Amino acid sequence: MEYKVDDKELNASTFLSFVNQVWQGDYDIERTKEALSKTLNITAYDDKVLVGCLRILSDGYYFGTILYFGS
Repeated sequence: MEYKVDDKELNASTFLSFVNQVWQGDYDIERTKEALSKTLNITAYDDKVLVGCLRILSDGYYFGTILYFGS
């Protein structure tokens, strides 16, 4: 298992493939890219396959919210 904190290599299509395993939807790739750029993304890979993603939304000072997508 490989964990990455602030995963700058996480791309929208990899993330969407993963998310669709949890919540099926017709997600916009450009909006997903923008959303990922606004969060700190902590990822887990098993043999280069994304198996977990924790996204941290923050106001940069007081408040942070954690979103978790896992299988």
